[in-house]
Amino acid sequence: MPTKRHGKVRRLLKQQLAKVVKVKPFTIQLLYETTSYTQNISLGIDSGYNYVGFSAVTEKEELICGEVKLRNDISELLKERRMYRRIRRNRLRYRKPRFRISSKKEGWLAPSIKHKLDSHVRFINYLKKVLPIANIVVEVANFNTHKLKNPNVVGEGYQQGEQQDFWNVREYVLYRDNYTCQLCGKKNTILEVHHIGYWKQDRTDRPGNLITLCTKCHNPNNHKEGGKLYGMKPVQKPLNDATFMSTIRWKLVNALMCDYTYGYITKSKRVSHALEKTHYNDSFCIAGGIN
Repeated sequence: MPTKRHGKVRRLLKQQLAKVVKVKPFTIQLLYETTSYTQNISLGIDSGYNYVGFSAVTEKEELICGEVKLRNDISELLKERRMYRRIRRNRLRYRKPRFRISSKKEGWLAPSIKHKLDSHVRFINYLKKVLPIANIVVEVANFNTHKLKNPNVVGEGYQQGEQQDFWNVREYVLYRDNYTCQLCGKKNTILEVHHIGYWKQDRTDRPGNLITLCTKCHNPNNHKEGGKLYGMKPVQKPLNDATFMSTIRWKLVNALMCDYTYGYITKSKRVSHALEKTHYNDSFCIAGGIN
């Protein structure tokens, strides 16, 4: 169990009644028989796409809290691996053609999403090794990504998105921008579609992240810091986090076999405790902490 009695810990180690098991976090193991009593610890998890907030609380105090940043480069690494494999295969001049129809198994997840799900489970299992956690509560949410874009969408509107009747995203973006360069205003010239968030590694092809430019404006100098394209913000933020939570919310709960709560409950508790909006404060409220 966690303790603040550092003097007692030093005496136990000096008298060889305990041994150091782990330095970070500093953990000792008692070498004599004790009672099996442990405090009732509740772990709150604010699951997310970029960060995992956590807070372990007892009936009296908060023991530990913090945030874990998740990796977001899995997709890019897979693209790079695919490129190298393709190059290597093309160099095998006498390789026999192989045809294999691979089907995805039930419950298959994209590697980037699976990594984030596994990271949640791995970190929670690590905390369970350090603390005698009796209860885990995870915040889940059911996002409607259509309503995030258009709050008034109903019925057939779900089948009629902003790209309806267009062959592809590029054609839609050119039409939306009236076939005009959005920097210099030129028409009747060669036009290209630019990723607005390119400068911060946001290369998603959602229309809100695309803009029409002419070839003169769409040049390397404008991509660099200080250029006209550097620092531009997309019309709409990516919905990766909402899609992620809608995809794996119950998979996470089932994998941990734990309790769950919803965001509006967390918010009401955070407001009543007068806490600022952070991942670890949300986790504190999720765990049922008392301020």
